[in-house]
Amino acid sequence: MRFTVKAKLASAFGVVILLSMIAGGVAYLKLNDTVGTAEHLSARAARLAKVADLQENALLQVRAEKNAILAPTDADQDKFVILIAEARERVVKIKNDVYVGASEDGKKLLDKFGAAYVSANAVQDQTLKLAKQDKVKAAENSMTEGLKAMTPALNAAKEYIEYVKKQMAAESEEARVEGNRAEIMLISLILASLVIGAMAATWIAIGISRALASAVGLADAVAIGDLSKKIDVSSNDEIGDLITSLNAMTKNLNATAAVANEIAQGNLTVEAKPLSDKDTLGLALERMVQRLRQIVSEALTAAQNVSAGSQELSASAEQLSQGATEQASSAEEASSSMEEMASNVKQNADNANQTEKIAAQSAKDAEASGAAVGRAVEAMQTIAEKITIVQEIARQTDLLALNAAVEAARAGEHGKGFAVVASEVRKLAERSQAAAADIGTLSSETVKVAQEAGSMLAKLVPDIKKTAELVQEITAACREQDVGSSQINQAIQQLDKVGQQNASASEQVSSTSEELASQAEQLQSTIAYFRIEQGGRSQAPASVDRAVTQLRAKAATMAAAERPTKKQPAKPARAMKVAGGGGFAFDMNDGEDDRDADFQR
Repeated sequence: MRFTVKAKLASAFGVVILLSMIAGGVAYLKLNDTVGTAEHLSARAARLAKVADLQENALLQVRAEKNAILAPTDADQDKFVILIAEARERVVKIKNDVYVGASEDGKKLLDKFGAAYVSANAVQDQTLKLAKQDKVKAAENSMTEGLKAMTPALNAAKEYIEYVKKQMAAESEEARVEGNRAEIMLISLILASLVIGAMAATWIAIGISRALASAVGLADAVAIGDLSKKIDVSSNDEIGDLITSLNAMTKNLNATAAVANEIAQGNLTVEAKPLSDKDTLGLALERMVQRLRQIVSEALTAAQNVSAGSQELSASAEQLSQGATEQASSAEEASSSMEEMASNVKQNADNANQTEKIAAQSAKDAEASGAAVGRAVEAMQTIAEKITIVQEIARQTDLLALNAAVEAARAGEHGKGFAVVASEVRKLAERSQAAAADIGTLSSETVKVAQEAGSMLAKLVPDIKKTAELVQEITAACREQDVGSSQINQAIQQLDKVGQQNASASEQVSSTSEELASQAEQLQSTIAYFRIEQGGRSQAPASVDRAVTQLRAKAATMAAAERPTKKQPAKPARAMKVAGGGGFAFDMNDGEDDRDADFQR
């Protein structure tokens, strides 16, 4: 008979639930009884409170009667009469309310109170009437007949109160006894449920834990890759089904492991058959075998293509190396020529700069010479003016000497010595006049010559300035040529460097192609491990070996070839021979100086 875990759990929990339901039913019934008893006690307590209120109103009625008798006026007496009437109404109402819920014995006691209360009210009415006529007699009647009539009513109310208290005490005791009985019954049912539940849980737990421990042991072994274990099935329940499934899983995993082992040994002809459409591992293994077959075939083809490509790459690298070598050699020659030309341009620029300075200085010297000639002309003109004065003085002296001679002649013998002196003075005056005339003539000629020299210098200064401007433009052009030649030289040097890099890169490409061919050969050897056809492992084609041999030979040839020669230093520019002071030296690197401000481009 198959007794499943579900049936075991259902049986155990069914017994526990049944006992719990019985305990719950008992508790519910006893709780209802307790609630009923509490309601009875509550109702009795309410009636007890009302009867106590009834007693209070009866006593209030007696006090109001005493106050009415003692009232000084009829108006005060009427007020107390009204209080008595209100108290009577309350007493009657309370008595009727209590009467409705009272037991038979209680109703008898209430009827007894009602009869005594009616008699007491009749006596009280007589006392109140008498109080209007004779207060003393009314007081005596109240103390005697009135008290005698009200006492039975109050006693009846007191008896009812005692009766109710006894009933409440009896019901409380009965409820306590029933509660103790229910408590014992509930505790017994709960203990029975706990014992039965604990026994069932222990039995089921031990059975399940032992079986699950075996299943976990098998699962742990499978988790670490041990597929040799197997568990004997001893129970006919879900745990037994689990162990059977685990044994089947181990068997299937052994079959899958055998297929994987064949693949690991390079046998791609093995067939991986999935157990079902849900067999993820089997389907993945089947796809893996198919994909490996495809990859190995494609890898073989790719290795052959790599071999062919490496040959082409090696040929291209050889051509690139040869072109780079020629390019580097040409760049070296061009660089050497450009450096020589740059040196010459720099020398020309230096000479032009020196010429610029000399031209500027010549312009300044010419301007100074022009100014000096102007001053000389002015001095000559001043001398000419002074000589004219000297000529005038000589002429006046000659006239004076002539007059002196005339006067000496008139004097006769006495003026003879003075005449000799006057004659000598006249001669000196004539000579002075002649010398002054000669000096004036020379001064005039000198002034003309100086004016002509000043005119020539005035014409020469603009020409010198123009020459300085042209020299400055030549200097600027030389500077630009210097910068351009430097840039061209740098470009050629960069081109030379690129050519050398290309040569080095071509050697590296050749080496890379050799390594690529070697890797292709290694790839062929590695892939040959797998067997994708019946009858043997895949073989690497002989063309790959031949390609590798050829590439290695080419690489050795390229490595032995001469590298581009190092560039020769540029020849120094020939120095421009300048005769002492007869040439110009240009400095193109000093920039503009204070002399450049005198020229305009």
